[in-house]
Amino acid sequence: MKLKAVISRDAPMTLFKAFSSEGFARTFLENVLVGCLGAKDPAERPAEYYVQEPDPMVTVGVCLGVELRLTGISRGGRTAKQFHDALKALKDLAARTIAENLKVGRVQLFVVIMLDGDVETKPGSGQYSNVLESDAIWVETN
Repeated sequence: MKLKAVISRDAPMTLFKAFSSEGFARTFLENVLVGCLGAKDPAERPAEYYVQEPDPMVTVGVCLGVELRLTGISRGGRTAKQFHDALKALKDLAARTIAENLKVGRVQLFVVIMLDGDVETKPGSGQYSNVLESDAIWVETN
């Protein structure tokens, strides 16, 4: 499983550093992979579970954005609830990371999980996809 952020190239370097830090990667491994998806010892399996350095995105206008994408996930007996919990945990982790590393301003955050099989997109909706997306939110600091 690979987690990768794409960050507006005009964003402060503090965001790039935060999303590529060992602390961020460790929190992701522990809270999302182990806590939500039940991965076993992900820190000891670096070719299977990792955080990639962020890429810059082309910014059009003055708004900044961060997209966080988790890919390479197999259903592997995992429940839809586990993936929805992982999406929420990723969104919370990313929002907290932005808030802690952006002095002043706002950033739009969007989180995506891409699976190898379909799950219900929202519990009870009856709609299925292999892509789960969070609502895009604005993270603001003063």
